[in-house]
Amino acid sequence: MLVNRCRDIFKSVVFILFFLCTSFSFGQHKKSNGFYRLIDSADIYVSENPEIAQHFLDSIPEPVISNIEGQLAEYYQLKALVSDGLNEEAKKFHYFMLTLKYAKLEENHAIAGMASLELFYNTYINKNDTTAFKYLKDAKIYYTLDNNTNGLAEVMQMPAYVEFYKTNYKKSNQLILEHLEDYKNIKDDGYYYMYALFMLSNNYTHLHDFKNAHKYLNLLKDLKNDNTISLSLHTSHLITAYNCLAEVHLERKAMDSAFYYLLKVRKIGKLMNNADRENHYTFFINYYESIADIDNKNVYVDSLKYLYEQNLKETINASVQINDELLNSEHQLAVETEKKNINRNFILGLLGVLLVVFVIIILRYKTIKKRLQSFSKQNKEFSYLQTNHEKLKVKVHGLEDYLTNVKKDIKQISTISDMAEQRTEIKKLYKNIQNNSTTLLNKGESHIELINELNVEFFNKINSIHPELNHSEVIICYYIFTGFKNKEIAAFLNSSERAVESKRYRISKKMSLQEKGISLVDYLRNI
Repeated sequence: MLVNRCRDIFKSVVFILFFLCTSFSFGQHKKSNGFYRLIDSADIYVSENPEIAQHFLDSIPEPVISNIEGQLAEYYQLKALVSDGLNEEAKKFHYFMLTLKYAKLEENHAIAGMASLELFYNTYINKNDTTAFKYLKDAKIYYTLDNNTNGLAEVMQMPAYVEFYKTNYKKSNQLILEHLEDYKNIKDDGYYYMYALFMLSNNYTHLHDFKNAHKYLNLLKDLKNDNTISLSLHTSHLITAYNCLAEVHLERKAMDSAFYYLLKVRKIGKLMNNADRENHYTFFINYYESIADIDNKNVYVDSLKYLYEQNLKETINASVQINDELLNSEHQLAVETEKKNINRNFILGLLGVLLVVFVIIILRYKTIKKRLQSFSKQNKEFSYLQTNHEKLKVKVHGLEDYLTNVKKDIKQISTISDMAEQRTEIKKLYKNIQNNSTTLLNKGESHIELINELNVEFFNKINSIHPELNHSEVIICYYIFTGFKNKEIAAFLNSSERAVESKRYRISKKMSLQEKGISLVDYLRNI
């Protein structure tokens, strides 16, 4: 009786300590997990509608440092891209600095490479600071660690842009033409080829070689139908190229040609960034001054003045907001530190109680100690035997039994009528299949056959409504419908996250969802 009583006391204390410790960590995880979907939603809209993306990000409550722990790099990357879309340069630089900081902490090499590249561009171009080349070197290191060939291609383009910025147009062309075919052969993302054509067109324009300038400009315009390039990104590069042509024709006093390109910019000028808008207004002022049209000149002088005022106002507001965020972060850090200290002291107190109880048991009941040690030894031996037994069971069942069990699970899932419950069970099954993917693939099990059995109705319906989709696009549609993130889809398909994003954009375009103002996620879930 005495042995059992002491053993029960010891087990109760251990259980209480374990329960309280795990409650703290589980509570924090549960609290944060609910906000991850807001990051995924913002990621969908950030390119074409940054205002909506910002709304999703702003819906994550403070302190974000604990509410989305582990995804802070992606959060600040999206904040930076939103600021870029809204022409908020000061905020963009600030958020990319935070992106790099948390990407390093989270060891997210892909995001660290992208942030380093953006910081290089902003530091060198906007501030003319040669220390920016450290960021370019870091970008190459991070992309190499991530085995990101597309990111390394963009790093390779930066020296050509530096020569362009220094007006060494011939040198810039030489650096681009050496690798032009390499950029063209990157089929999963046409951005790199587009950017190379953009620089070549601008370089030849400044060299007054208009034949080659128009040659590469026409190739650039032809990329409008490339499904891997967003329309807004393509249009923004055309705007800069047309502005460049207008500038050079103004220098040559070819007023009709200059006016022609200024009008082309005005037609598509909705997507102009602040730098292009400033150049556009300045070129119009020079044009109207050259033809002595004072009234129209003054209109653009006023527009340019208003633009400067707005930029100054935005810079001031951004500085105030950044300062408030820093102060708030310091406050939240202090609060979190205080909470951690309280939790730590509480746990240390419990450990002290446990130690006291343990000492009492040792001092008063030596025989109990021996029996507990014997029990512990037997328990370890039993666990060891049980573990080996489980391993042997798995080996005996073999691959064929595993596949049979998977198919049974698939049939069971297909009978679930509740769609939300079905998605949850499917995600669990997918992750199980992903963990055993090497074994499955070696046996030639068809990927499309497996997932077809999960929801035959969905595949029949999507194929009948959208016969233009190929097999890989239908699979991605089903993953999105089921609730997977881009990273998870990329892992299942043994592809890159950026390739999945490009395919999502291509699917939306085939379905004409952008014209209807419907997101791909909402459309598929309605199906």
